[in-house]
Amino acid sequence: MARLVDFRFAEDSIRKGSKTFHFACRFMSRERRNAFYAIYAFCRHTDNLIDDNEGKPKLQRMLITDWKKRFLEAFEKGESEDQILGPFVHIMKKNDIPLRYPLELIKGVSMDIGRKEYATFAQLRRYCYRVASVVGLMLMHVMGLGDKISKMKRYAIKLGIAMQLTNILRDVGEDARMGRVYFPMDELAQFGLTIKDILELRKTDRLIDFLKFQVRRARRYYHEAVKGLALIHKDARIVISMAFTMYREILKVIEENGYEVYTKRAYVNTMRKVILYFRISLFGVPAGY
Repeated sequence: MARLVDFRFAEDSIRKGSKTFHFACRFMSRERRNAFYAIYAFCRHTDNLIDDNEGKPKLQRMLITDWKKRFLEAFEKGESEDQILGPFVHIMKKNDIPLRYPLELIKGVSMDIGRKEYATFAQLRRYCYRVASVVGLMLMHVMGLGDKISKMKRYAIKLGIAMQLTNILRDVGEDARMGRVYFPMDELAQFGLTIKDILELRKTDRLIDFLKFQVRRARRYYHEAVKGLALIHKDARIVISMAFTMYREILKVIEENGYEVYTKRAYVNTMRKVILYFRISLFGVPAGY
C-alpha cells in the first residue's frame, strides 16, 4: 500500500513564511496547492539551514551536507518519513521534476557559507539562478503546462533573477551587518564605490545612483518575465502574478524611501497588498512603472 503523504507541515511552513503566497494558493485546486506547499517547504528549510546558523560555517557545511545526503536517499527510495522530504519527493516523482533543480538550490544556498563576494554580475546571476530561478523551474512542473514547459523555462529563469535581485536590494543593510555584500565589485567600482562602503553603511549620492541602476536592471528582468504569465494555467496564474507584482512593488517602495536601504527594509503593507490583489484579480498584472 502506498504511503499516505501528509502536507500539513508544508502548508504550515508557507503560512508562516509567506502569508501572501498562502492566501493566493487557496485559489488553486487542492492537488496543485499541495505541490506548491511541498516545494516551498523544501526550499525554505534548505535556505534556513544556512541563514539560521550565520557565523558558524562548520555547522552550516555539516547541516547542508547531511540534508543533501538525506534528500538523495529519500529521492532514491521514492519516499521518506521526514515531514519535509516526504511530500517534496512525492511531488518530484509525481510531476517529473528533474533532480538537478533541488541540487542546484542546495549548491546555491551553500554559496552563502562564509563571506562571499561577486566580482561580476555574471557570477551574481549564477547565484540568483541557483537560489531563485530553480524554484520557479520546479513550480513550473506542477502548473499543468504540458508541452509549454520548454517555452516557459526562459521566463521562469528571468522571474527568479528579478525576484532575487529585489531581495538583495531590500536586504542591503541587513546583509551588510552580517558581512555580506551581493553587489558585483566591478559595478560598484564603476560608480566609485567599494565593498567597504556598503559594509560601513555609507550613504552617498554615488550609492543612490548605483541603486537606481540596480533597480532599473531588476525591472528589466520583470518586464521580460511577464510575457510568460499567459502560458500558465489559470488557477496557478494568480499565485505567480501576485508574487510577480508584490516583489516588483518592493522596488517602488525602495524609491519612495529615498533609497534608504541601510535602515529601512522596504516592504509592501497590508492595505497595498489588498489593493494590488484586487487589481490583479480584475485586470491582471499591472503594467510596469
